[in-house]
Amino acid sequence: MSGPTGASRGIPAEVDPAELLRRVRLLELAARRNAGGRLGGDWVTSIPGQGLLFHETRKYVAGEPARRIDWAISTRVGEPHVRVDLEERQREVYLAIDLSPSMHTGLGEKTKLELTVELAATLAVSAIHSGDRLGWVFFADRVLAEERGAPGGRQLFRFLRSLLESTGAWTRPVAESDPRAAIHALERRRGRFVIFLISDFIDHDLPVDLAYVRARHDLSLLHVYDPLEYEPSSRLVLSAVSPEGPPAPSPLTPGALGTLEEMRAFLRREAGRHRIACTSFSTHEAVAPALDRFFHLKRRIAETAQAVLDT
Repeated sequence: MSGPTGASRGIPAEVDPAELLRRVRLLELAARRNAGGRLGGDWVTSIPGQGLLFHETRKYVAGEPARRIDWAISTRVGEPHVRVDLEERQREVYLAIDLSPSMHTGLGEKTKLELTVELAATLAVSAIHSGDRLGWVFFADRVLAEERGAPGGRQLFRFLRSLLESTGAWTRPVAESDPRAAIHALERRRGRFVIFLISDFIDHDLPVDLAYVRARHDLSLLHVYDPLEYEPSSRLVLSAVSPEGPPAPSPLTPGALGTLEEMRAFLRREAGRHRIACTSFSTHEAVAPALDRFFHLKRRIAETAQAVLDT
């Protein structure tokens, strides 16, 4: 990836334990406020959890897909019935988070990384509150930290602490960001997961591996961006060094990355090929309404996929 450097406000790799604890608590409180009604964990996902629990049977309604009929019960009672199951909780939710240098940049009040931390914390709170298992992979050109999925408040605290600690990891030598590092780490784990991949994607790097991930898991792409990075300007020129590119400094004008619409069109095209939900999150927008749009999109994709199956 390459991108303009703005105010780099990552949290240091080493902070006072008491200060870290305070930040974790504040982050959890902010995430709970953002989660609001989303605490039900309605991911609208094709991953059903660890199984289905039998609830009841009811009469078949004309027009329902025949595949839903429970033929054993229908034969016994003499008329078509369908089986109604309750979804068992404890799906496994993984947050794959890009912590590469370009994520630490921002030309406004909030960096892309600060937005990412708030966004990821909100999703984590929602997952834990729903009884799901939370796991994570932090990556740049390699995996920086990872944790197997587990339920409960202690796992949420571990995630928030690890996230805040890891945001300083970019100070170590880092090459270009590579989503494949996170993908390969997740593919080594057994099971089917709900995966949220959060990145600025500024080098348009969406590997073909995503197709294989989507075939097994429920994958969503969360694109974070600073609008000023894509705002053409003939007046504003930054003396900048690409944090993930060549070491030689060069002047860089906002808008040199192309337009925001071009980026969104690219993401829509690539994600749409595999029916992957993809939404953009601006550093200038509150997290809660942006998440509302995201879950609305996932619901539409899920409904469209179900309609295809039912025909």
